[in-house]
Amino acid sequence: MSPGRQDKKRLKNQNPRRSPKPTGNPRTSGADKVTILLIGIALILLVIIVIVMNRDVTKSVLPRRETVSTGKESAPVIERVETTQREEPVVELGVPETVEAPLDATEEAQASQQPADNPDATARLFFIRVSDEGKIGTKSVLRPVPSTGSPLTQSIQALLDGPRPGELSNDVLSLIPEGSRLLGARVEGGIAFLDFNEEFRFNALGIEGYRAQVEQIVYTATEFSTVGKVQILIEGQRVDYLGGEGFWVGGPLGREDFQ
Repeated sequence: MSPGRQDKKRLKNQNPRRSPKPTGNPRTSGADKVTILLIGIALILLVIIVIVMNRDVTKSVLPRRETVSTGKESAPVIERVETTQREEPVVELGVPETVEAPLDATEEAQASQQPADNPDATARLFFIRVSDEGKIGTKSVLRPVPSTGSPLTQSIQALLDGPRPGELSNDVLSLIPEGSRLLGARVEGGIAFLDFNEEFRFNALGIEGYRAQVEQIVYTATEFSTVGKVQILIEGQRVDYLGGEGFWVGGPLGREDFQ
């Protein structure tokens, strides 16, 4: 090659306007972009997995709070504790037993001392006697009561007054609630309907107290030949049970119901 051609060739290669030939494979550059995109997606998924795992760990460590949906927001569930109803005190007196006691010497003396012209009558009242074993039974006493046209009413009212000092010496007591009053009495078809005030309905001694107080009433009322059973009324109304213990008085009761 001549020196002139060599110079022209050298100048041509040194021309700054001439763009350099691209280097590298264009397919290789596209693959690198895809690789970078996949790596970015993988990192995003990894971050999401870490966040989800952290939430599960937090729920397992912290105490769970139960909620109830109210439509707009959730409120914590409050466990309601059932309060026990107040019960009446119960005194264990044992199983009642009926004591059929004949007139003792004191009662016979009281009956014989009644003058013939004395306007008072003698009523047999039934109280309660508690044995040493804790069993209870009825014990009758004789008491003078005013002689009126309503002997049943007078006898029940005398019973509600409770034992007198001389009668207490015979170890008797009354389990009829204090403040009990007789509001009315009538006898129809051999049944005595005895109406008491509200105080008669509540006995502090529980089921045995209810049984004993009704037993006193029934035994005293059935001393009259015209009375075979007694129907208890409260404020003029028939009730099925006395007190929360549930002693049934919904129908007429006789002495056989307490034996």
